[in-house]
Amino acid sequence: MLVAHLSDLHLDVDRPDTLQRAARVVDHVRALDPGPDLVLVTGDVADHGTDEEYARAAELLDGLDAHLVPGNHDRRPTMRAMLGLPRTEGPITSTVTVGKVTVVLADTHVPGHDHGDLAPESRAEIDRAARRPGVLVVALHHPPMRIGSGLLDPIRLLDAEPLLGPLRSRAYPSIVLCGHAHTPLATTIDGVAVRIAQGVVSTLRLPCEPHPDSTDRAAPPGLALHVLDEDTGDLTTHVRVLAP
Repeated sequence: MLVAHLSDLHLDVDRPDTLQRAARVVDHVRALDPGPDLVLVTGDVADHGTDEEYARAAELLDGLDAHLVPGNHDRRPTMRAMLGLPRTEGPITSTVTVGKVTVVLADTHVPGHDHGDLAPESRAEIDRAARRPGVLVVALHHPPMRIGSGLLDPIRLLDAEPLLGPLRSRAYPSIVLCGHAHTPLATTIDGVAVRIAQGVVSTLRLPCEPHPDSTDRAAPPGLALHVLDEDTGDLTTHVRVLAP
């Protein structure tokens, strides 16, 4: 199966470049033939969490059957309204089945803060899904580990055990797909594959690069395309960087 993985659009109606960059990436997804079996947007869909920003997101993603999780810049009430859910502060979490793969959409948003913490409802969804046989994918915003950035590491998923514990003990393959870091990254933690999609709005400069631990808005936008074997859990990730 093919997974189109977008993250960190940071749509801002006062910054037309954010809308243009996101449109470039989404156009690439729409042009895929065959199309993706799953489209994921792992958080920070909006930059300020306004109704207008989510209205633009809805227009942008119309017809893609995209699955979204909130990031630290998102706001649950307005994002829930965009998704057709009651306008409350309730976590946005669910479990879907795509082919043979179970996908948990987990909420790590902490109102008023930039770091992540799994909502109780998401912890419960992960626990339930981890007991199922077969390949399991958990999509969330905040990475469950340090990435070596003084900017991002303090605001990662600070307590990763509620996520990694249930996955670590499974007899079947588990995969974590996230964003937040604005840099493409692939690693494995305790046998669990982790993939971070690059930011659509900007790219993180690493500590070894000029202007370290800052975001580069001039870097081209992009996305991750994951090719996942539904039976074995084998995962191949392609990163696409697109001219804005």
